[in-house]
Amino acid sequence: MKRLLITTGIAMLVAGNAFAADVQYNMRVDGITCPFCVATSAKALKKIDGVKKVSSDLENGIIKVCADENVKFTDEQLTKLFVEKGFTYRSMEKQKQCDPA
Repeated sequence: MKRLLITTGIAMLVAGNAFAADVQYNMRVDGITCPFCVATSAKALKKIDGVKKVSSDLENGIIKVCADENVKFTDEQLTKLFVEKGFTYRSMEKQKQCDPA
């Protein structure tokens, strides 16, 4: 019986995560001027559990991160991440769904 409860609990946890909605974070970052700039930041962002896709709008200095809704970024965390890559994090806006591929 105990094994059944544990198995059921794990299945419910996995199923709950499977239905988590995706959200997009649009991060304004100074200094990203080329695809290589985005690639170095994207590599670091993709290491964060729940991050699914990273894209960019170089013209406007925006890095777009599509992640499951459980991912929560903080200004402090992003400032540190981008400084380590040589860029300046300015702000972030969250939208309820990710842009289409």
